[in-house]
Amino acid sequence: MAIKITAEQLKRINSLITEAPPIDYGDRPERMDPDLESKLGRGEFPGAGNKAFPSVDPEGIANTFEELVASKRFKDVVDTVKRYTGVEEVSQNNFQNLGQMMMGAFMRIQQIEGQNKKALEDLAVKIVKEYLAVPDDAFQYDVNLMEFGEIDKEGMQMKPNQNQSEEQKSNAAEEAVEEFEDFDIEKEKRRFINMLIQGAAKKGHYLYHMVAEELNDINPDLLNLYGVMMSINDLVYWIMPDEAVMNQASGGGGMGGKEEVDPETDPPTIKVQGVAFPVLVHELIKGVMEVLGTQGLPDDPRQAEMVMDAEDTLTAEVWDLRLGPVIWEKFRAAYPQSIMGGDMDEVQNYLFSEFARMDSDLFFELAKKILSGNEEGQEELSRIVDGIIKELDDDGMSDEEDYEDDTPTVDIPRTRPTSEPAQDYDMDKILEKIFSDGMESLTKGEEDYLKSQSK
Repeated sequence: MAIKITAEQLKRINSLITEAPPIDYGDRPERMDPDLESKLGRGEFPGAGNKAFPSVDPEGIANTFEELVASKRFKDVVDTVKRYTGVEEVSQNNFQNLGQMMMGAFMRIQQIEGQNKKALEDLAVKIVKEYLAVPDDAFQYDVNLMEFGEIDKEGMQMKPNQNQSEEQKSNAAEEAVEEFEDFDIEKEKRRFINMLIQGAAKKGHYLYHMVAEELNDINPDLLNLYGVMMSINDLVYWIMPDEAVMNQASGGGGMGGKEEVDPETDPPTIKVQGVAFPVLVHELIKGVMEVLGTQGLPDDPRQAEMVMDAEDTLTAEVWDLRLGPVIWEKFRAAYPQSIMGGDMDEVQNYLFSEFARMDSDLFFELAKKILSGNEEGQEELSRIVDGIIKELDDDGMSDEEDYEDDTPTVDIPRTRPTSEPAQDYDMDKILEKIFSDGMESLTKGEEDYLKSQSK
């Protein structure tokens, strides 16, 4: 029997064939959603062509930096799913089974966590403070482990312009440019900073390995259950159509978590809700990083609000979650080894904040060097770190003098690190090693370091 194909379907098929982007799959059978591939190839997504992105090797498969990033991230996500689930091939064909595995893990997690709610909420704060080296007096925390469907949707990152037509958005953008000459460049800067924030927060999905002993005391099944749930959740962003992902992210399928910062309290309060322990950690990291990242907004409150309204949207956040982890890895890999471990970890926060504060032209110039793996980028970050350390040594300016503007932000109090790092251990590298080769691949020193970070 002949299969009838409508003219519209034929047009769509031809479009996918002719516009299929050069994603580097190697010899692997897994494929991301075709529409997602097409958007990557056409550059039709928030952040495409950002000024921070370098050119790629013309002899490689990928034509753009974004395609290169997407190729690596998709491979990493698939490998993590295989590791935690034992599934040999990850594809749309067996996604229904993976979805059932994820929901089964989630339901079991809810049963266990419901009996240990307060302990897990406190543990999430502890992990993030240790991981990001956040002083005890920097923030207050309002952390709530919720059941599925209970997340409060009010205050979500759905800016007013998301309900506007394309014409209305265009008119609003034109008005903003007339009022604010640097509007476009500041939007691009905010977009890149948001990618870094989401990339850093995404790492929080797997930080539960830092407190393996505490979680095993609660229930020895939790570690694997978290791995199954979070790895398949990451996969959803790559093999489901954008519309379905957006529906899920906006609450159509039940929100997983939310975060907001209340700058009116003293110190400011990071408020998070999440349906599972790893989600709480993710949202807490995002809250801390957003506070640091707001240093990159224009000093004028009106202009800062205009930039956030334009860029802090749900659609953009979905793409930040896709591409941000690899971009954050590349950015953090350029950090000087002198601040990677021990009491020097705290300097990483100041470095990110100082980077965000840079003049836009210098900001993009440095970002491009870092993402290119250029040694000049690493050297520039080292010079910034030297300046931070000198300021800390000299007791520098007070917080009020240092960042005196009307932008609704808060600075993490500056305290001089008390010693040099004892070892060149990097938590992110240790976690990547766990994902690829398991806990048994860690050296004794790495195991001790992992345990020390939760004490």
